Amino acid sequence: MKKCIGCGICLQTTISNKPGFTNKLENDYCLRCFRIKNYNDLIDQELDQETFIANIKNIVHNDKDPIFYYILDIFDLEGTRMLEIENLIANKTVVIVINKIDLIPKSVKLSKIRKYVTKMFASSKLANAKIILTASDNQKLILPFLNIVLKSFQNQYFIGASNVGKSSLINALMKANNLVPKILESRYFNTTLELIDINLDSGVKIIDTPGIARNNSIAHIMNQKDWQYCYFKKELRQYTFQLNSEQAMFFSGLAWFTFISETKIRQNFHIYVNKEILLHRTKQNNAANYFTKNKELLITPTVIDEGQEYHFKFEKSDIGKEFDISISGLGWINFIVQSEQEITFIIPLKNQKTLISLREPII
Repeated sequence: MKKCIGCGICLQTTISNKPGFTNKLENDYCLRCFRIKNYNDLIDQELDQETFIANIKNIVHNDKDPIFYYILDIFDLEGTRMLEIENLIANKTVVIVINKIDLIPKSVKLSKIRKYVTKMFASSKLANAKIILTASDNQKLILPFLNIVLKSFQNQYFIGASNVGKSSLINALMKANNLVPKILESRYFNTTLELIDINLDSGVKIIDTPGIARNNSIAHIMNQKDWQYCYFKKELRQYTFQLNSEQAMFFSGLAWFTFISETKIRQNFHIYVNKEILLHRTKQNNAANYFTKNKELLITPTVIDEGQEYHFKFEKSDIGKEFDISISGLGWINFIVQSEQEITFIIPLKNQKTLISLREPII
């Protein structure tokens, strides 16, 4: 059967809310990909998330000598790791690819990022995997990656969580090898739906795989029209605020954190988010009122209720140490602990699965 050249799914004309639907089988794109490509619009369709894991299991079982390029997003390392996938591919050849490196401030040395990633995987089943730092929009970073890919003649699979930039990387490799890019790219989750084979060179085949569906990103509680705010296209900027104890900082209406210190010290918080996310500082006792009065003007979850809290407590032994707190899909804050304190993140939607994690500083 003919496949959509955008997402790889078999085209069909019978069920409009199922993947692969098109008005005519002569079309190159399914209706979903056509709308994404030409109107930047996503049509809701039922996606079987279990098939994403099944694809990887089939590859591991049927391909005796594959190479897996395991793609992670530098802006959401914790959120884009997929432990189930890591366990499945642990006994195969794996290359960990950290994408979108060009958007990290140029003052940050790549060696520092490499050291961070190496430490992050040190106790995992991929501890001995090769690490590549790259970016689809940076020729200097793509060419070394291309040279590695061209030297391998096994099937080479690009795998990872949805929206980490697999398709963009493949298009960049094709372009760098003087081929015409053809894989559909978008800011939406789950754009690629089936395996897509690409002959990169004589005897060199790479395969784009569907993004592994995940629900730990804050994007999954947002309207689709707001997913652009979970996307970085320019070099990351740092926003610095000084907070007194009992003050709150809002990330538009998606999340906010409160800072409670044992002393009256003012503490710096460095914030890394999409530049279009409105940052607003207010008193802790005014936070609920601010959100209620302004929620119609703010980017907010699709549903709002009493909310969910994440607590991070720092003891006397933590004073002087530096930490990040990462909000999957949104960004992170960086700070040096100045006193015994508690930082509480609030998301105005209960029982969601957004990953908010404490980590060592990444930059």
